[in-house]
Amino acid sequence: MKITFKWLLVLYMLCLPGYGMAAKTEVKLQAVLTGIDRYYESVSSLTAAFSQTVEVPVLEKSERYAGKMYFRKPDLMRLEYTSPKGQLMVADGQYYWFFQPQNDIPQAMRARMDRVSSDVPRYVLGGNLAARFDVTLVGLESRGGANCYVLDLAPRKASPYYRNLRAWVDESTFATRAVRYEDESGNFNTFDLTGLKENAAIDAGKFRFSPPRGTQILDEQ
Repeated sequence: MKITFKWLLVLYMLCLPGYGMAAKTEVKLQAVLTGIDRYYESVSSLTAAFSQTVEVPVLEKSERYAGKMYFRKPDLMRLEYTSPKGQLMVADGQYYWFFQPQNDIPQAMRARMDRVSSDVPRYVLGGNLAARFDVTLVGLESRGGANCYVLDLAPRKASPYYRNLRAWVDESTFATRAVRYEDESGNFNTFDLTGLKENAAIDAGKFRFSPPRGTQILDEQ
């Protein structure tokens, strides 16, 4: 890959020390975190198109998925996949369901929500992030057609679900545009959201799931 002078100049500016820089960054970070919480408080429901990329560096392999997300406070969610078609994740208030119809025998994995750690990655960031993460404001980047604050989030306590996260937060609305997290195996999972619609009317049936006849149900212990 060709290294340009412009890249080196940007790298130099990022590494350049400066008096008062840390204080200014801290003030900006607090404003961003406040904006995220205000956005989250203003939203009772959310729909968006999503694209998901799963990367496995050890195998030099990546896979891409897509679909639509439905979210309603406090904890109802549906990920309706169009690729692979029919795959589904539903949080119905009692269980997390993950349905895979493409197997020879359709399978539905199920886990009680009250037995799963609250540290499960959320696709809609909010709820006093600073209490749960050490947050670093990395800078600004374009993502999903919007200028976004880039935040690195390191969990304050160890999580079985991820080592760390990176979030892209819309500079003007403070909506989450993308979340990328690294799991304990060093794999990466990235969700990008587009076409966000806040406080949309969502049919209650979107947050219910009944396994089709013949589905093998696997309970998470």
